[in-house]
Amino acid sequence: MALKIRTQNPDSSGYRGLFAQRNFCAYLAATSISSLGTAIAQMGLSLALLVAGYKATTVGIVLAAETVPVLILMLAGGVLGDRWSRRSLMIAADLLRFGSQAVLAVLLAIGHPQLGILMGLGGCVGIGNAFHRPAAGGLLPQILPADQLKDGNAMMGMSRSIAIILGPAIGGMLVGFGGGPFAIATDSASYLVSAALMMFVRFPQVKIAVQNASFLTDLKRGGVEFRQHRWLPLLTGQLALVNALNLGMFFVIGPSLFAHVQGGPQSWGIVTSCLGIGALGGSVMMLRCSFSRPLLTIQFCIAIMATPFVFLALHAPLPVLMIGSFVLGIGMAMINTLFQTTMQQTIPLEILSRVSSIIGLVAMCLMPIGYSLSGPAATYFGAQRTIGAGAAVVIFTVIYVLMHAEIRSFGRPNPHAATPAN
Repeated sequence: MALKIRTQNPDSSGYRGLFAQRNFCAYLAATSISSLGTAIAQMGLSLALLVAGYKATTVGIVLAAETVPVLILMLAGGVLGDRWSRRSLMIAADLLRFGSQAVLAVLLAIGHPQLGILMGLGGCVGIGNAFHRPAAGGLLPQILPADQLKDGNAMMGMSRSIAIILGPAIGGMLVGFGGGPFAIATDSASYLVSAALMMFVRFPQVKIAVQNASFLTDLKRGGVEFRQHRWLPLLTGQLALVNALNLGMFFVIGPSLFAHVQGGPQSWGIVTSCLGIGALGGSVMMLRCSFSRPLLTIQFCIAIMATPFVFLALHAPLPVLMIGSFVLGIGMAMINTLFQTTMQQTIPLEILSRVSSIIGLVAMCLMPIGYSLSGPAATYFGAQRTIGAGAAVVIFTVIYVLMHAEIRSFGRPNPHAATPAN
């Protein structure tokens, strides 16, 4: 089946029309600033704790304390995201994360807080994440017309890619300039700015079809909607597995191959940077192109994401690994934009946060497995064999998913199909 690619006319307004929409500009600025702050804090938190004398085990426990509330509360966040104002829920989550990070920065600056306090503050950040993510997953279709969702998602992807590229570098400079607490305080301030910008976002609220339904009933409706679209569970499971494999191979096994080589850490840093640059390039590509078969395009992108792992398994030289990492970034950005846009144009708006929370929970559950099993697998089977097997699994998932007719026949969704129920 032919896959048609349409390149947008450079002379048309296209994505430039997004900047004429005040709501979108405020939302983009809010998420860009908070994403950059989070990227800065990811480096700053670990360094701050280690410099303060905490052991690596403590760092891992604190990071886990941020993750556990997301796993427990994300489905609840999806239900509330569909029941309440998504904008208000995101503002509340930003303020909670602002407060917890501000307290953490002060405590680390003036003393040596106990592990329980560190875990409690990390848990507050996790609670904020659990309610912010599902609400954000359903907000963009309330801000933009349906035919601008692809460009909006691509623009959001660009801002995240820029944060990934700049965040660690800025975080390192902030830690060197003012210490780890200064980097965490910067993250705290980013949440406050994000909350302030979100207050300028205005749009009509979604009508909820059933006002008196129980919490559990609403949650079940989200599951029914998720299963109703057969392509959605297929792709959700596939992408969760592929992401778990990619994270384990790229961020655990990959660095281990370079850790004890002359100039290895610097070389791997360059390879990792190409991932962010590729993601930025993929987002730009999505602004310029439109695909008539989004699910087939996603499968093509997943297939090419095996490229860097084949290169790693074959001991390819650094320039080739850089190209592979760049390709991986392109594929990740395109998949995210296409998947989010297709879901937003297919799932009814009044149930979108619940479906987003289910997808996020599946991905979150498999990510720790990918991280934890990749190291032992590399030790037992060898790094190259493990990476090669992972690449083969990625290709196998593409073959399996393409065996389903609903994936092959799925065309571009009707932009007006997912309107809210009255």
